[in-house]
Amino acid sequence: MSTFDYIIVGGGTAGDSPSHNGLPSYIHANSSSHTGLVLASRLSAALPECTFLVIEEGSDGDPRIEAAQGYHQGMDRTIEWDHYTVPQKGLNGKVVGQAQGKIIGGSSAINMQGWVRGPSVDFDQWAVKVGDVRWSWAGLLPYFKKSEAFFPTLDQKAGDVSIAHGFEGPIKVSHSTNSGIPRNYPLRDTIARAYESIGVSKILDHNAGEVLGYTDVQMSTYKGKRYWSSSYTFGDKVTTWTKSSAEKVLFEGKKATSVQILRRLADGSSERVIVTARNEILVTSGVQGSAKLLLLSGIGPLDELNKHVIHQICDLPVGENYSDHPVFHTFWKLRDRGLTMGDMPLISPECDFTAGTPGDWMAWHQHNEVVNNTGKGVIDDSSVGWLLAEGKAHTESFSLYGHFDLSGAGVANPGGSCIVLASLLMTPTSRGTLTLRSADPKDAPFLDPNLLGNDVDRDLLIAGGRVIMSMMHGPVGQKIGAQEYGIDEALQCNTSDDAMMARILKTGRTGAHGSGTCAMGSVVDAECRVKGIDGLRVVDASVFPFPIAGHYQAAVYAIAEQVS
Repeated sequence: MSTFDYIIVGGGTAGDSPSHNGLPSYIHANSSSHTGLVLASRLSAALPECTFLVIEEGSDGDPRIEAAQGYHQGMDRTIEWDHYTVPQKGLNGKVVGQAQGKIIGGSSAINMQGWVRGPSVDFDQWAVKVGDVRWSWAGLLPYFKKSEAFFPTLDQKAGDVSIAHGFEGPIKVSHSTNSGIPRNYPLRDTIARAYESIGVSKILDHNAGEVLGYTDVQMSTYKGKRYWSSSYTFGDKVTTWTKSSAEKVLFEGKKATSVQILRRLADGSSERVIVTARNEILVTSGVQGSAKLLLLSGIGPLDELNKHVIHQICDLPVGENYSDHPVFHTFWKLRDRGLTMGDMPLISPECDFTAGTPGDWMAWHQHNEVVNNTGKGVIDDSSVGWLLAEGKAHTESFSLYGHFDLSGAGVANPGGSCIVLASLLMTPTSRGTLTLRSADPKDAPFLDPNLLGNDVDRDLLIAGGRVIMSMMHGPVGQKIGAQEYGIDEALQCNTSDDAMMARILKTGRTGAHGSGTCAMGSVVDAECRVKGIDGLRVVDASVFPFPIAGHYQAAVYAIAEQVS
């Protein structure tokens, strides 16, 4: 077939969907490409007479994916896109990895499974910015609920969780206290006391709109199994073209009509084909892939397109407004033994470390004093007001029970019981760009999220890091004999700005939460339609108008549910 009702560029395959042409299905990999699968699933169910083509690129399934702890980013570069940023000025020229899933389910197949929507204030600000209440917390809540099958914590069972959660969606969501397999981590009470010792209060549900405090983190995991976008199923009229790259969208005037595709065939050869959409083309290739495809197709700033001799179809700020959540890690060896993964049995009747990410608490913090002291001299007044809104979460922290060097800094395992504590900047005000390396679709774009690109971002992340230092240097941390490692000995008890930046420069990276390169309000409208173009939408994290203080998979599922 060369004509379909809908063409979806980027997506996954449903677990029991038909395999077309006798070939397995593949995923076009990026941070939010699982939106394509959601759209194909929901639209094919709602429009059973319509035909759909899903264009995908990457590898086929991997037996490690389904197990909750079977795969983590960086384990196998053959199933990830091995992309990197340009040197980041805010990190003294450091180049940061931007690897993303290159497998069925995209990054939902390789992530840490955090199911973190973000605070209600962020979505309410989104709705105000784009002038459409559908993107408010109340407007998105039905779609957050539609995607999940929620298992309450033990603390939540006494209340009514149906206000905030759904129970019939394809993605099972649980916590360490109720994930189908015992996960009684020995340090659970200790880390809770450490938060409370520095004035961080417990909240029951971080996905109910209010996030400031510490809480049981929700994960897309149940009974030791990862739930990712393959949990969505396709209708009979969904065709999947595997190992196929969308090179550019083609137009008749200002109407998107077709997609030029490079198909890699079973015999190793390739063919270039053009496929037409009767109704719409939906681009779901993530913060990197969607912006790249639009630019290659002639939608973007004239100066950028002229560099690569690409004819401009529409002048829109594609690739601008790029941001990500900077994160850094600190490492702590404990005096007592038998408390963490690597220093106790991997599986026991009381605690199965393979059943989910080895941690239970996550916390969100507000640092208004930093915004008032640094922000007013760095960012404009409207951004300061945005950061000072009630309920705004500036940083996030979480702990992992064991030695896990997610930073790639090469921190050696000292043995014994260890924990890792991470701090993320959730409200970066710096913005970067995504630009083309060339007009060749095979070339990765230049990625510049501009991490810590101004003083207020730097000071906010430092403030978040000091939360962790206070916990470990305080009475609770010292009761378990916490001793920092992976940093110069002279800095271990030093929390000055310079010492905190030394930690950030060593272990800093991104949280793989990129957004904004096809922002709603400037590139797409509130229907996710590309402005000035008929028949073309973008549906993924690239449409976020600004960063959300969450882990993006939950929000991206909700966006796809609402758009479909």
